[in-house]
Amino acid sequence: MFSKTRKRLTIYFSLLMILFLMAFNITGYFLLSTYVYKSQERQLQAIVENYLREGQEEIDRFPGVEAGEREARKRKAEKAHKKSEWRGWEEGTLRQLYLVVDSQHQVVSGNLPLLEHPEELTRKLLAWQPEKGKNRYFTVESDDDDDEKIELVFAGRQIFEDGDYKGTVYAGIDVTAQKVFLRQLMFVLTGLSACFVLVSALLGYVMSGRAMKPIAESFERQRRFVSDASHELRTPLSVIHASLEVLEAEEGDKLGSFSRQVLEDMKEETRRMSSLVTHLLSIAQGDSAELRLNRENFLLRKEIMKVTRQMKPLAQEKGLYLEENISSELPVCADRERIRQLLLILLDNAIQYTPKGGITVSAMSDGRDVKLMVADTGIGIPEEQQEEIFERFFRADPSRNRGAGQVGLGLSIAKWIAEAHGGRISVQSSPGEGSTFTVKLPILRS
Repeated sequence: MFSKTRKRLTIYFSLLMILFLMAFNITGYFLLSTYVYKSQERQLQAIVENYLREGQEEIDRFPGVEAGEREARKRKAEKAHKKSEWRGWEEGTLRQLYLVVDSQHQVVSGNLPLLEHPEELTRKLLAWQPEKGKNRYFTVESDDDDDEKIELVFAGRQIFEDGDYKGTVYAGIDVTAQKVFLRQLMFVLTGLSACFVLVSALLGYVMSGRAMKPIAESFERQRRFVSDASHELRTPLSVIHASLEVLEAEEGDKLGSFSRQVLEDMKEETRRMSSLVTHLLSIAQGDSAELRLNRENFLLRKEIMKVTRQMKPLAQEKGLYLEENISSELPVCADRERIRQLLLILLDNAIQYTPKGGITVSAMSDGRDVKLMVADTGIGIPEEQQEEIFERFFRADPSRNRGAGQVGLGLSIAKWIAEAHGGRISVQSSPGEGSTFTVKLPILRS
C-alpha cells in the first residue's frame, strides 16, 4: 500500500515538474525570441532609412541615362555596397542585403547577387508591395554545397515625390544564425529539462520514502495492535457465546419472556462482535507485507455449492431464494479459504440488503480468468457511492440497523482478497433495482 502511494507521489511530483519546466521553457523561448525579433525589426528599420536616402539618390541620377551606362553605374554601386556589407559581416554584424528598383520595376542597384539564386528572391520582392512597419520573411538556398537554407527578413519603403511614385527600396538582413541559435537553445533547454526531471523524480522518490517512513511505522504499530487485540478477543468471545448457549439450554424454560429476550440479544451482540473481530483480524493480515496466500488446486464449483448451502438458511429466513448458475467445474489454483471468505462476504452482503426477491451466484471462465458474479434484487447503491463502498467502515446507509458483522469491513476485505489474487472487484447497481458484484480472478488452471 505504501509503496503504491510512494510511486504515485513520485509520479505526481514528476508531472508537476514537467509542467513547470514546459511552461518555463516556452515562456523563456517566447520572451527571448520576441526580444531578438524586435531587435531585428528595429535594426532593419534603421537600415531601410539608411538605404532610403541612398536609393532615392540613385533613382534620381539614373533616369535619362543610356541603358549601357546605367548598367555600368549599377554594377559599380553594387560593388561598393558589397565591399562595405561583407566587411561589416566579418566584423560580427548582421549581413545586410538591399535592392533598389525604379517606377518601372527595373533594378537600379542591390547586392542580391551575393546569394545563390538572386533571381527568385528578386521576383518575390518585386511581387511584394511593402508597407511601413511591415516585415516579411524569405527562405533562399545557401551558396554553400551543404543545401542549407538562409533565413532572411526584409522591410521596404516606397519612394514618392510630389505624389508620384518613383521607386522602392528593399532592405533585409540575414537572421539564419539567430534562428539556428534559438533552435539550439530550445534543444539544450529540453535536454537539460529532461535531465532535471529525472533527477527530480529520483529525489522525489527518496524524499517521499523518508516522509512516509514515520507514517508507515505508525501504521505498522496500529496493525500489530489490531492483530493482537483480535487474537486476544476471540477466545473470551467464544467463551461468552458458549456460556450463553449453555445457559439457554439449561435455564431457558425457567426464564421469563423478558430474560429470554435479553439472552437472545446478548447472543446476537456476541455473534456481531465475533464477526467484527474476525474481520479486523483479516484486515490486519491483509495489511501485513508478510502474508502469503496458501494456493492449492481445487474445483471452484464445488466450493461455491458448499458456501451457498451454508447461506441458504439465512436467505430462507428472510423469504429470499438463493440459486447457482455455474457453467462447469472450473478447476482453479487459489487460496481456498480466502475464496470461501470472499463468497461469504458477498452473499451475506446481498442477503442483508435484499428485502425481497433473491440472489443468484454465477461463475464462468472468461479467457484465462474466472469471473464470479453475485446478483441480488435489493435496494441498490447510488452511483456516487459505488466506489466508496469498498472503503473500510463505509456504510451506504448509516441509519440502517446494524446486523451481525455489518460494520463496513466486509467489502473492503473482499477487495483485498481479489487484489491479493491479482484480480479486481466491481459493482453495477441502480437504486431500487438491485446490485451485481463481479469479481475477476486470474486463477483458472489449464
